[in-house]
Amino acid sequence: MPIDLDVIFLALLLTMWAILGFLPWLALAVRRHGRGVLVALPLAVAGGAVGGVLVPAAGARDETGLLLSLGTAVVGGLALALLGLRLSGRHTNPM
Repeated sequence: MPIDLDVIFLALLLTMWAILGFLPWLALAVRRHGRGVLVALPLAVAGGAVGGVLVPAAGARDETGLLLSLGTAVVGGLALALLGLRLSGRHTNPM
């Protein structure tokens, strides 16, 4: 039973949005030397996926919508990674 191409495309998009949400977390983890950032990891990945899904859900389903969804995935990942750092309660010096 073959898998529909739409399902494969959607899975690739969700994976790409999750990876783009992971990148801001990775930058924060390097900057903070790994201190207190583990709590923010699942939030950052989820923020990237949700940020990417919001653009097509709002109606932008062309090439511009795809590029905009990639940008919102990064912003969503950054926003929820910062929220996760705030929720972790560990305010250590990044240096």
